[in-house]
Amino acid sequence: MTRTACLAVLALCALAAFARPGHGEGHGIVVDSSPKHQETVTVPPKRLVIRFNSRLEKRLCSVTLVGPQQGGVLLVRQEDDAPPDTLIYPLPPLKPGPYRAKWKVLAADGHVTEGAIIFTVEAGTAAK
Repeated sequence: MTRTACLAVLALCALAAFARPGHGEGHGIVVDSSPKHQETVTVPPKRLVIRFNSRLEKRLCSVTLVGPQQGGVLLVRQEDDAPPDTLIYPLPPLKPGPYRAKWKVLAADGHVTEGAIIFTVEAGTAAK
């Protein structure tokens, strides 16, 4: 195959990838969270809320909270009344320090995405 033919095939493949219906929709992208990413809170949050840009297959989503002692806690009790694009988990009492809520979700379009919400509970606050 000539170089020109190879370039033409590559260009057609790239065009086909971007021309698919629904390309770029879904994919479980975080649009808001509480606590917010990189936020320092003065009161330990009682729940974690993560809202995505698409409906989720909630049974197949997971969130693990990693705290100051680096031990991970799988959050398992999603709140049932959350909208279809939102994960809400009650949190255990949090001590001061940095936290990472590592999430992995399956969007309704079938795409799996993962990431993390990082936040800090300010020293001197008491877990309530």
